[in-house]
Amino acid sequence: MGKQVLTYRKDIDGLRALAVLSVIAFHTGLEFFPGGYVGVDIFFVISGYIITSVIYSEVKNNEFSYIGFYKRRAARLLPSFIITLLIVLAFGFYYYTSKSFDRLGKEIFFSSIGAANLLFAQGVDYFAEDAANQPLIHLWSLGVEEQFYLVWPVLLLVAFRISNVSVIPLSCLAFIATTIIAIAATNAGNSQAYFLLQYRANELLIGSLTALVLSKYKSLNINMHFSKYMNYLGLALMLAPVLLYDKNTAFPGYNALAPCIGVALIIAFPSKGIVTQVLSHRILVFIGLISYPMYLYHQPLVSFIRYFDMAMPGYVLFMTIVVLSSLMAMATYRYIEHPIRSIGRSSSLKSSVTIGMISLSIPVLAATGLAVAKTNGLPERFEYLNRFALQVSESHSSTFHKYYERGFKVASAEKGEVLFVGDSVLQQYVFPLSIALGFSSGEVDTVTRGGCVLLKGVEFIDKYADISCNDLRESLYRSPKRYDYVVISQSWESYQDLITNFPDSENSYDRWTGFLNQTIEHFLKYAEEVIIIGAHPRVSGTTNLQPSIGLTEEIYQAGLRSLRINNLEGLSSASFFFQKFELTSGVTILEPHKIFCTPVCMVDNESWSYFSDSQHITSAATSYVVEKIKSILVSKANES
Repeated sequence: MGKQVLTYRKDIDGLRALAVLSVIAFHTGLEFFPGGYVGVDIFFVISGYIITSVIYSEVKNNEFSYIGFYKRRAARLLPSFIITLLIVLAFGFYYYTSKSFDRLGKEIFFSSIGAANLLFAQGVDYFAEDAANQPLIHLWSLGVEEQFYLVWPVLLLVAFRISNVSVIPLSCLAFIATTIIAIAATNAGNSQAYFLLQYRANELLIGSLTALVLSKYKSLNINMHFSKYMNYLGLALMLAPVLLYDKNTAFPGYNALAPCIGVALIIAFPSKGIVTQVLSHRILVFIGLISYPMYLYHQPLVSFIRYFDMAMPGYVLFMTIVVLSSLMAMATYRYIEHPIRSIGRSSSLKSSVTIGMISLSIPVLAATGLAVAKTNGLPERFEYLNRFALQVSESHSSTFHKYYERGFKVASAEKGEVLFVGDSVLQQYVFPLSIALGFSSGEVDTVTRGGCVLLKGVEFIDKYADISCNDLRESLYRSPKRYDYVVISQSWESYQDLITNFPDSENSYDRWTGFLNQTIEHFLKYAEEVIIIGAHPRVSGTTNLQPSIGLTEEIYQAGLRSLRINNLEGLSSASFFFQKFELTSGVTILEPHKIFCTPVCMVDNESWSYFSDSQHITSAATSYVVEKIKSILVSKANES
């Protein structure tokens, strides 16, 4: 086993503390630190510095061993990681719906194999509000690191064997190349740039280059005053983004360079100045020592609290998560992580067996996650453990996903019956409206995807990548197919930050006027009638109705009594906006609030909820919605 000769520095643990606290501040919604997500970038630089320092020292002394390196990585990373996955798996098994547990199964599988970032790059917006309800979304950063450390030791060893002189120049070239790639992808709005290794490697390489330069020029005599000034500059570069960046900042790209260079300056120019003294304070050092398990535990805790819909101010949630995650991290560090890391540094047979046994947990967890995903969320747990929850799960299911598929699903015929265009709130009306219009599922075409605006003329920042919204829109408006009906809808109150060519307007609905006019004008060339589904109800109280192992009929019935539509005033004002489009010949406006609130608001049938969450209707609502739509359409036909 190679001997590590890296001098311990308290200020680096202080940097770790600032990094983890920044990330927690961001995930808990602390308004004073909107750029707290750069804490991950701080971790990347520190990791690149420390790991490269160790590898370079061992390679230089001809002591490097791949087995020894990955054995130490396993001892360092796996204990807290395994605990995190087990906690989240147990919570999901007990509380999650089949759909949510299915998604969690995929996340556990990809996280276990070090590829969480590859999964999230295909279809999640890290900055979306619902992302905070995903307990494992933060594990994308571990995926980036582990993929980097599969490649970097090999490249470093090859470069060193070719020539010791070539290591730093080759590393500089790698840094420049990956920085150019990251900036280009970020500026192009590539949603994958936030998660994938090729767009983040330059941050780890900043730490690696710092390590290589310090290792080669460690005898260089640097003025202490100069080091202090570099520390001040480094701290400013590191903290300014935490305070000034927000979710709308183009990131990573060139904006990621400031905090990364700031961290590198603090590491590269150690001093006895105030920055080093503050970072070396025992409280920050202690938080830094437990920062890894603290980072792993904080996001599941945030998601658990938000699952139960606990209303907390940002600062209260921040303090709660800091206390809980630090207590859990302290226990893990003292009784599990630290002892196992000590074992991992040993070259004994006991050490190898112990780390090997711990490592075997990873394929077991991966297989478990895969099984959950392959069974669509293990609905059998309800069948065997809570039959009532199974009934709830069935009554809350989506009719769209049962009969249709998202994406561009248009038959090749020149003439069709009905085309549905929109996002997930449009999807929920496809089945009931098709029945009301008298069409079977085989007569229905759909162009839909959740979180996607398909109106003509929209310039849309797509945060999802599994099905491109912009590609769907382009294909949609190229299609020459004709229909009897085209039905259009979306979540009209959403997407404010994702439309880059919104006109200035005080009213959020008025912003859609130009896009709707273009869309209507286009489809009236290809359809006998265009139906626009207007503003959608927002329902509170659905959290207590989610099917879980602990759900009882009494809890569910009490939850039904608490359901409320909480945006009635907004629906009323939105009605005036949509009604003006009905003045156009061939356009019909279908308003959901007239379905659910005429003459009084109906959100359940006393047995089952009509809403599975705040805005999506259940299969149990189908017959009710069909009859209401028929009545509304007949009334409109009589009026005309």
